[in-house]
Amino acid sequence: MRSLAIPQHRSRMSPGWALAAALGMAVVPSPGCEPGDSGAADPGRGTDPPGTCEPAPATCEEDEVVACIDGAVQRTDCGAEAYCNGGRCEPTSIRFPRDAGIHAERTEWWYYTGHLRDGNREWGFQVTIFQYDFTEMFGTPGLGWMCHVGVVDLEAGEHFHADTISLAPATWSQDPIDLQVDFCRLEIGGDGRDRIRGEIPQGKEKDGKASPWAFDLVLEPRKRPARHGTDGIIPMADSGGTSWYYSFTRLQAQGTLSTPSGEHAVTGQAWMDHQWGDFDMQDFKGWDWWSMQFDDGWEVMLFQFTDWDGVLCLKAGTLVAPDGTLTPLEGMDAFTITPRRHWTSPHSGGIYPLDWDVVIPQGDWRISVVTSVEDQEMHNLAQNYWEGQTRLSGTAGGRVLSGEGYTELTGYAVDALDPPR
Repeated sequence: MRSLAIPQHRSRMSPGWALAAALGMAVVPSPGCEPGDSGAADPGRGTDPPGTCEPAPATCEEDEVVACIDGAVQRTDCGAEAYCNGGRCEPTSIRFPRDAGIHAERTEWWYYTGHLRDGNREWGFQVTIFQYDFTEMFGTPGLGWMCHVGVVDLEAGEHFHADTISLAPATWSQDPIDLQVDFCRLEIGGDGRDRIRGEIPQGKEKDGKASPWAFDLVLEPRKRPARHGTDGIIPMADSGGTSWYYSFTRLQAQGTLSTPSGEHAVTGQAWMDHQWGDFDMQDFKGWDWWSMQFDDGWEVMLFQFTDWDGVLCLKAGTLVAPDGTLTPLEGMDAFTITPRRHWTSPHSGGIYPLDWDVVIPQGDWRISVVTSVEDQEMHNLAQNYWEGQTRLSGTAGGRVLSGEGYTELTGYAVDALDPPR
């Protein structure tokens, strides 16, 4: 197997700071991160004459804190090692565009899901590139790559998918970021301005259904990236290490969708996840993940891990307000998710929960998640999982909710890579 020379990830965050952030310990921001401290601000910049503003909570404009101090507007840049969230600077080790690209970590993936429309026709889509350390999977040194593509035709009630495993990307560059693995190609701008392409070639649909399928989409961000865990570091279960993790939670999508019956000019919205880290996927049985995009401008991300005894061992998530303010959800009491029914896969034999009632006490969220099509399983050689388009409804603090999302479920089918038990 060819060994790939991958650029090393160099974080400006010290190991002690990274560990403290990963463990949820208090981290003191570097000077210049608080409104009113002019250490990070250009003297004389960003202030208006006294009396031009009224006292109000500080806000964010990009990565500047905007505050009214003594009647004057003052802007404070959060600097290179922090970003603005909720009117204050939060420390982070994630840098853009650098960290949008490839890292020298055991595990990494770029995950795009979304919703496309042409008039009254609707589709869901997924395109994902995974990088894994083959030492963990097959006992063979080196890195392996996987490409997964999925399309769900909501009118027909059918899910179509293809996947590949490769020893090396077909295209791989860091500047600009251009990554292609077989049927998946990602041209990543580092700011959410991406071009993504996924293909299910003729005869390659995993269940022998009609093909080919292909989509070519240009994405534009409608919000800044959401760093999960506030600092961009999350735990991977209670024994699986930690992961850097950010999302572009609301991307405008436009492009073409080619189907076996013709081509469509499509528009819609997408969600992008990027995770990387030195975590071991075999240290836990599985995880459930939900992305939710509501029509009123809110987004919600939730995930929960299950250990090899089938016990939920960790929960976390993020609320993303219309202005981009992030509120982390942490702890086993942060939310409850109750499935209403189950579906048995005819492909893997896995029994998956479907349709969920979600309760988030913070903000009084009560969400109904309804599966659009039952069979959206991405069964494959490495790991079987369900990746499906969903419809959302409910209430939050008196607001009526509607929206659309995606759900991912792993650990419900027996996989070839499961460790001996």
